[in-house]
Amino acid sequence: MTKAVGLLIATLLFVTGCSAVSEKLPALAGRVVDDADLLDAKNEAALSSKLANAERLFGAQFVVVTVPSLGGQSIEDFTLGLGNAWGIGDAERDDGMILLVAPNERRVRIEVGYGLEGMFPDAICQSIIDEAILPHFKDGNMPQGINDGVDRILDRMRVSKPQASNDNRIGANTWMAA
Repeated sequence: MTKAVGLLIATLLFVTGCSAVSEKLPALAGRVVDDADLLDAKNEAALSSKLANAERLFGAQFVVVTVPSLGGQSIEDFTLGLGNAWGIGDAERDDGMILLVAPNERRVRIEVGYGLEGMFPDAICQSIIDEAILPHFKDGNMPQGINDGVDRILDRMRVSKPQASNDNRIGANTWMAA
């Protein structure tokens, strides 16, 4: 009987923990989700316009997300969970991308679907973070860091030109994660 009660408690804790994690994810409200309130309306609109234009030109879906906290998760797990929950990218091409900033933990991540890994391997993503984003963050200018990171990513897309898909509405496709 004690084992059964222990198993029940463990199961309830696991289910409660999983639902708590999903509750911490922000809602997909557009191409820029600024829950950490790092961007003013002008910056947010300019970024949204750039991302919409890039999606029309290249097909890959790219969203920028800021969150006040990762809720105790690693940035890798948080970003993958977000991509899975939101369904970013074309399901067949798996071409979704998220730039995530968590200022309280001082963490930044560029997460890409498998279809973009050839264009954006980990080393390239890290160099974008190190060279285009972090110098501005260290100077206290988070909007400029986000903007420069997006510009660097879009410049790389222009050179590599991923194939456009027929259906790139945000949330219309699924994210394929590891």
